[in-house]
Amino acid sequence: MAAADRTTASRDRSLATFAGLAIALFGLPSLSGATRALRIDLHPLVTIAAQWALLGLVVGIAIGIEGRSLRSLGVRRPSRRDAVPLLVAAVFGFLALAATGPLIDALGLPERRVTGLDIDRVGVEVAVASAITIGVVEEALYRGYAIERLAEYTGSARLAGGLSVAAFTLSHAVGWRLGDLLQVSLAALVFTLVYLYRRSLVPVVGAHIAIWLFGVLGAVYG
Repeated sequence: MAAADRTTASRDRSLATFAGLAIALFGLPSLSGATRALRIDLHPLVTIAAQWALLGLVVGIAIGIEGRSLRSLGVRRPSRRDAVPLLVAAVFGFLALAATGPLIDALGLPERRVTGLDIDRVGVEVAVASAITIGVVEEALYRGYAIERLAEYTGSARLAGGLSVAAFTLSHAVGWRLGDLLQVSLAALVFTLVYLYRRSLVPVVGAHIAIWLFGVLGAVYG
């Protein structure tokens, strides 16, 4: 009976991990796709709350069902060793987004040429909250949870990182164009490489937030 119970518990944890991966990889694009398909214009604060809810669901699965700790999502205590990787991720992540314009033009790829921050409509405070939310939620889902669980399934952190980059890029295909996706894929590659180097969310979350906050400042003072 005990062996059967252990088998059942193991199967339940595997199913929970599968569900967690599905939410981590497809939750955000599903939310965006559903609002577009239904032509629902969510208030920015509602969108922010929904993004945090998705992260909360994944964290709940990891801790409550899988029986893991926050370290299994890449959560580590910040240290001085995170400073250089954070700076590298911020600089090269920004360059991936801002310095690829000539390449996109040369390839003739369509792009939106917008930052995604409608500050005139939502206000600076909400834009800052959105920047922080995007940085934390996307990195925790795609870099933390997804890479760690995919690495366990595949036995390869590099393969897990590649799958994460692909999923992150495709998640932006809802409402984004080919030129934008090229930029997103390059930024995702930068964040993934830094995460695999440190196996910590601290530098990638910090860099991701910094890039979006730079966009907020550019929209306000540019």
